[in-house]
Amino acid sequence: MGKIQAGTSAQCEGDASALAWLFKQVARVVFLSDVAQAANDTVDRVRQARAMRAWEKRGRTGPPPHLAKQRIVCAYARAFGLDTLIETGTYLGAMIKGTRHTFRTIISIELDPHLYERARRKLAEPGHITILNGDSAEVLPRVLRHLDVPCLFWLDAHHSGLLTARGRQDSPVLLELQAILSHPVAGHVVLIDDAHEFVGEGGYPTLRELREMVAARRPDWAMVVGHDIIRLHARRSTSG
Repeated sequence: MGKIQAGTSAQCEGDASALAWLFKQVARVVFLSDVAQAANDTVDRVRQARAMRAWEKRGRTGPPPHLAKQRIVCAYARAFGLDTLIETGTYLGAMIKGTRHTFRTIISIELDPHLYERARRKLAEPGHITILNGDSAEVLPRVLRHLDVPCLFWLDAHHSGLLTARGRQDSPVLLELQAILSHPVAGHVVLIDDAHEFVGEGGYPTLRELREMVAARRPDWAMVVGHDIIRLHARRSTSG
């Protein structure tokens, strides 16, 4: 009887797994269709404008809407005179769309092959915007080998549900940072989204561990946390 129950349980788990996989594929096809994304873009513009007004009304407390994050990225680019953006975690390309007129060069890395293909088809521009496919923990070091100018890094690669892919861990941020902090070019600025996730789980260090890591490798850098964004850069004043 025990063997029968075990076999039935395993079969149920297999069926549930197959059903979950099928649901994910159908949801991906539907959500990433051109029609669905055109509607999503229209709705998102309205939603972001409302979220921005609500955030401002609250005195900019709590996690900022993505529109605010785009403005913060652009503010740092202006403050530090940076015209190259390196992004990890393209997703639907919101950061690229919001900053494409600020940066002369944008390189974005996306792990999920479907999201990558969509971004490449919709957003890539020769000489301006490049979309790369792969795990940013592995792709970013290769990108850095060809960089000889200071860049602004927007680190936002992580597993976050139905449409996103997962690498070796939920977040590759530690490996990304190790590569950036070891890069010989001076003047980089690193902005990391979702500061609230830095609690020592899923590939995220704690904020204290991150601060110690940065101090050991770049003692001349400051680490500031504001509006759910971790900001790493040479010690100087900036806005945002």
